[in-house]
Amino acid sequence: MIDSRIFGHLWSTPESHSIFDEDARVRRWVDVLIALAQSQAEIGLIPTKAAEEIAELAQCDLPIESIAEATRTTGHSTLGLIQVLQGLLSPVAAPFVYYGATVQDITDTSQVLELAATGALLWRDLRIIEDRLLGLAVTHRTTPMAGRTHGQLGSPIPLGFKMASWADQIGRDLSRLDDGRERWLTGQFGGAVGTLGFFGGEGLPLRQAFCRRLGLAEPAISWLSARDRFSDFASAAAIAASTLARIANEVYGLQRREIGELGERPAARTVGSITMPHKRNPENSEQIVTLAQLARAQSALLTDALVHEHERDGRAWKLEWSVFPTLCHSVLTAASLTKALLDGLEVDPRAMARNLALVPASEHLLSLMSERLGKHVAQQTLQQAYRRAAENRLSLAEALEGVATSDELQAIANVDLGSGPEMVDRVVAAARMRRQSEPEDWR
Repeated sequence: MIDSRIFGHLWSTPESHSIFDEDARVRRWVDVLIALAQSQAEIGLIPTKAAEEIAELAQCDLPIESIAEATRTTGHSTLGLIQVLQGLLSPVAAPFVYYGATVQDITDTSQVLELAATGALLWRDLRIIEDRLLGLAVTHRTTPMAGRTHGQLGSPIPLGFKMASWADQIGRDLSRLDDGRERWLTGQFGGAVGTLGFFGGEGLPLRQAFCRRLGLAEPAISWLSARDRFSDFASAAAIAASTLARIANEVYGLQRREIGELGERPAARTVGSITMPHKRNPENSEQIVTLAQLARAQSALLTDALVHEHERDGRAWKLEWSVFPTLCHSVLTAASLTKALLDGLEVDPRAMARNLALVPASEHLLSLMSERLGKHVAQQTLQQAYRRAAENRLSLAEALEGVATSDELQAIANVDLGSGPEMVDRVVAAARMRRQSEPEDWR
């Protein structure tokens, strides 16, 4: 579905393709090989002229089909690429491309760069989503609606309270991305089994130069079989996608025609149903929920890849080649669709007032009656009154006649939002303070 020309826009974005399409991936591998050659020339391991010629590969049109054919012929994941690149180089430079490296030096470091590109886009989009939610929370700070528990109408809340809760959770998603950045953006260069034995005493200086050129941290020890960085990022990304799904799931439910409190504005030419013209299907919100389900499943698969055997284990490591890009496509698409969802979010205060009127203010009334009767007696009295009202088609005031005081009966019509508006203020103030010192760009 990611590569479908018909449905791909629901499972990927142009930006996610710019990271993970095959041309982009091979180009990134070549960039890593160039950085390796330049680092080796820097410390005198290969001729400078060879490194300069290898660097010119950045300007070449890479023959993907030739690389694919050579890969199939050799049965090796990167030897086909090496052979094609050697064919593009002079005899002086050809021996020094991929000099002393192993597959994981290139693919792991490339995958870290893909993680960096994905993290940067996710960071940008989450900050945009948080900002929009904070604005909506302020706008609807005192817009009353029914809170719901167990799928049933409950006490009143401000709509802004719901939106501030979403924004507060997005803030924690951003914190997780911020906390993990230094752990995740770490280069890989270990050679055959991680000891850099090919390079003798120059191994560590070479690794330092290599990581520096790519803008990545240098690890204390090679991590060929330690895959927790990718799993850690995947977990944070999947949690973020699930936050977006929480928002979308709520919009999905509250835009049901019989509720009608929120809705996603369709584009002018969007068709809801070809058999039921009255329908407006919740396309964006349901797709976000689906993408988050995929992200959680993909994160779990990457956790499986943590279990490696010895110093290299293709059974687990190569799992990442398929799962990691799919995870990133899913998360970035969920973020893109959430931005569109919030841009077109429709709010109907009249529907909220209509639904809120279906349940008189039980929590506020319980509080008032508890002062007179005690909490447990008041709760029992009110529960019996609600049951009597439902069974005999009475108003709550009629069901409470002779039981409640006049002040308590008058409170039935009150819409008490509790401390909801003040909590909105706290979330907004804390988020805006944090954002003042938070970098706009993740990397």
